[in-house]
This record gives sequence, structure tokens and C-alpha cells, in this order.
Amino acid sequence: MNAPPLTGTELFRSLRPEKQERVFQAAVQEFAVNGYRNASMNSVVKAAGISKGSLFQYFRTKQGLFDGVVEIAASRVRVYLKHVRDETGRMSFFERLEQLLHAGFSFIDHHHLLARIYFHLLQSGETPSGSERVALLRKQGVEFVADLIRVAKARGEVKRSVDVERTAFLINALLETLLRAYYTEFMASGLGLYRGNPEELAGWVQTALGLIREGIQRNDLD
Repeated sequence: MNAPPLTGTELFRSLRPEKQERVFQAAVQEFAVNGYRNASMNSVVKAAGISKGSLFQYFRTKQGLFDGVVEIAASRVRVYLKHVRDETGRMSFFERLEQLLHAGFSFIDHHHLLARIYFHLLQSGETPSGSERVALLRKQGVEFVADLIRVAKARGEVKRSVDVERTAFLINALLETLLRAYYTEFMASGLGLYRGNPEELAGWVQTALGLIREGIQRNDLD
């Protein structure tokens, strides 16, 4: 796994990448299992194999450590999505959305603890700067989708009348809900979405894409 991006204090940023990663993974485990309020800095230092004094030199406060974890996680998600975006550049807008959704399911499968922190933050915003961080994460998601819509609009794939910002907000909300329901057991109870098999997920993806196509796909009259 790639080393974390620059975050924390200068001392933390000067550490070897392997040690940064060890601290990061210890913090992810603690926050994912116990949440922000109940997370123990003592547990983090024990898991990371460092002293408590060192941890507070790397991240001045518990909030600083959590903010660092979220920033590192968000950075990895951005890199992951950028890769998917670049790999699907020649596909149609709707094919790209399909690939992004399946990539999202795969990311959750392979980064379960990061997903747990992310969705818990979206749901509770329990940290001191939680609401501001949630707003920033959602803004970044909307901007990502908006860029895809602008490309599709330039290609003539969607209606000229489409409001890019509002449409991006709604599509991002739909994608986020599907991913949360895939991760969260009781959001779509009995509907085959939670930890769904490939066939069930494909059905959900096609249903979502059908709704989006109905609303914005360009036809001969547009």
C-alpha cells in the first residue's frame, strides 16, 4: 500500500513511510472499531509500537489524529477514483457510472475499516469538526460527478438543459446511498443489496442507471 500523504506534524512527515503506515493502520483500527469518542490513544500507541509521547508529537491531539486518518483515507479514495475515471475515459457517461459503482463496492470489500470510518462520519458527524468535514467530503464527491457530467454534455450524451451542479448533487446522493446500503446491514433489509452477490449488485446498478438515463440522457429531440 502507498505511504500516507503528508499530514500531521513535520516530525510525523519526516518518518519513514513504513512507520507512517504503521501509525495510520493502528489509528484506523481504533477509530473504526470504537468510533471517535471512545477511541483510546493508549490503544493506538500499543498497536503502533510507539510511545504515547511520540504519538502526541506526531499529532498534537486526538482530533488531529482523527483528522489525519480521514485525510489519508480521503486521499486514497481520490487516487482510486481518479484511476477508475482515467481508465474509463473512452466509455459513455452511463458506462462510467456503472464502473464507478462497481469500483465502490470493491473498495468497500477491500478497505472495510476505512469504509466504516467514512460512513460513520457521514451518519454521525460526531467529531468536533465533523459537520465541516462531512460537508467537504460531499462537496468533493459532487465535484467529481459534475466533471463527468460536463464531459458527457460536451459529447452530446446528456440533455443540453441539464443543470450540472444540481444533477451532480442528486447522482452523488444516489451513489452514496447505494454504497452505504451495501455496507450497512439494515438500510435495505431483505432487498439483496447488503453484501449482495454480483448478480444482485448488477441488478441494483442497472436500476439506478435506468433512473438516471430516464432523467438526463439525450435523445433526438434534445
